[in-house]
Amino acid sequence: MKKSIAALGLLSLAACANPYVGTPYTAPAVPVTSVAIVDDTLGDDAVAYEAASTMGNFGLLGALIDAGVQGSRKSRVNEALESVNHTPEANFESYLIAALAEADIEAAMLEGPDRDKREFLEDYPTAPEGVQALIDFNVTAYGYVNSGNQLWRPTVAADVRMIDAGTGATLMENRIVYNPVDAQAGIVTIAPSPEYAFQNREDMISQPERLAEGIDVALKEVAETAVRLMR
Repeated sequence: MKKSIAALGLLSLAACANPYVGTPYTAPAVPVTSVAIVDDTLGDDAVAYEAASTMGNFGLLGALIDAGVQGSRKSRVNEALESVNHTPEANFESYLIAALAEADIEAAMLEGPDRDKREFLEDYPTAPEGVQALIDFNVTAYGYVNSGNQLWRPTVAADVRMIDAGTGATLMENRIVYNPVDAQAGIVTIAPSPEYAFQNREDMISQPERLAEGIDVALKEVAETAVRLMR
């Protein structure tokens, strides 16, 4: 339950919060044509969060009931995704490698430590010979959100950092959110596709293939957007 609430906080980026300040891409002297992506890009479970729940307005007991409902919904959604063998991390990494290839950047996965938290890594593995930059892609949350008793739509929140493999300098850092609940100033936001909207939980879990496809579409958009920021 604590993990669900923490993941939720990453999606609900309050508009009243301080603006996010990224680092625009700074091109090194030699154009980057070879990168390594540090592994462990996604967490284990998709979120399924209702941003405005009627049961969340009755004090502590109501909040606990609401958290239980949220957790139950998340479990059912993840069971539906597992029933179609959805592999979001592998899919996302393939989208990212393909998007980099379109930009004439050769990319490979680099084994890295598992993240204790969904944050940027503090220490990076040594880049293979010939690799000019490392990409630390941390998808902080992915899944579905219903913001205000509306339809359920895919959502993805991610932080991306590009590091010069030789100097360790940050070449680019940004936050990207597909279908944010509250868009924080300074982040890159992506509007959700209208093709992947669901009425309720039963509608979602009864269509697991479409449910998984909506997440994949969102992950692909985030990957392609990130690569556009690396130029």
